[in-house]
Amino acid sequence: MLTGSCLCGSVKYSISTEITHAENCHCSMCRKAHGAAFSTNALVPTAALSIVGAENLSSYRSSANREKLFCSKCGSQLFIKRLNAPEGTVVTLGTLNEDPLLKPSRNVFVGSKASWHDLESKLSSYQVYPGEGNE
Repeated sequence: MLTGSCLCGSVKYSISTEITHAENCHCSMCRKAHGAAFSTNALVPTAALSIVGAENLSSYRSSANREKLFCSKCGSQLFIKRLNAPEGTVVTLGTLNEDPLLKPSRNVFVGSKASWHDLESKLSSYQVYPGEGNE
């Protein structure tokens, strides 16, 4: 069982099945919704998803077949409803509490990826924010 929540904890969820596939979505809608270069998502059976605090979810219909669900208090995007395939719900992996024990297997919509994001980046990495005595 995996659990997750929004930033403020008003919405919590659990997934009662193993996640078997994840992907990085570089479409412009995911970039805008997350304020980041991409969103890392996994499709799970809707029946395996249990939500506590659903009354704190707001929604935005981003396209004819997709509805993004986010916390109305802190703004964390948690889920994407697939209106044309309601048996599956997309979960944003950044909201998980535990390690899902898998890595994304692909990048999608790279034709519209952020021009400033390099898919093969070799940027410097730090355990904490660099500077201010944290090196």
